[in-house]
Amino acid sequence: MESRKKVLKFNIFQESACYKKPFSFKAAETYPLPPYSTIKGLMHKVIDADRPYPMEVSVQGSYESKFNSFQTIYFYKSKNITTMPMNIHQLFNVKLIIHVSAEEKLLEKIYYGFQNLNEVVSLGRREDLARLDNVEFTWAKQVDIDDDDNEAVSIKNPIYIPKSQTYDLLHGVNFRINNWYEKVNEMRIWNKTDVLYANTDQEISEGLVWIEEDKPKELIAFSD
Repeated sequence: MESRKKVLKFNIFQESACYKKPFSFKAAETYPLPPYSTIKGLMHKVIDADRPYPMEVSVQGSYESKFNSFQTIYFYKSKNITTMPMNIHQLFNVKLIIHVSAEEKLLEKIYYGFQNLNEVVSLGRREDLARLDNVEFTWAKQVDIDDDDNEAVSIKNPIYIPKSQTYDLLHGVNFRINNWYEKVNEMRIWNKTDVLYANTDQEISEGLVWIEEDKPKELIAFSD
């Protein structure tokens, strides 16, 4: 039996972006796509949330190329200030497709929050400005490809697929990315998700998969 749910879809463009990997010190290395936590952070900021809200996100997209830039980093120790140039890895001409699944009232709040923005949107670092080309409600449905009536689904854009959902024969790069946090003694303890950054020109030919209802060839891979 097929499942379906209402989701928010975002088409986002960034001329440049750095989705910095934690613990990259000598150089600010970037993920190829923003982690789940970065997308969720933006959703919470738009609604001025005072607590974390449960949501699932799907992140896919592409970039034209990579380039390096240098930024001066300041270190403060007691009264002394030292500086060090850091190599920043950046993505150029980023195009993202984001799907957000949550309670419908929360989705509506996020939608109207984006319709009434009073500041520019950034994704990644504060200086990584984002242009929202489209924000709309759509429907996602889960289909069983093992059913003879359903065709294999191609991966059209590089996409994060949680390893718990990874399908046989897919290839790509493994990452462990921040997903959501809980506060313990006023400290944020991050829950991470192991994902496969799956390359294009592959297809999923078995198992359950989420797709856009109006665009049955558009893959969606929600975070756990």
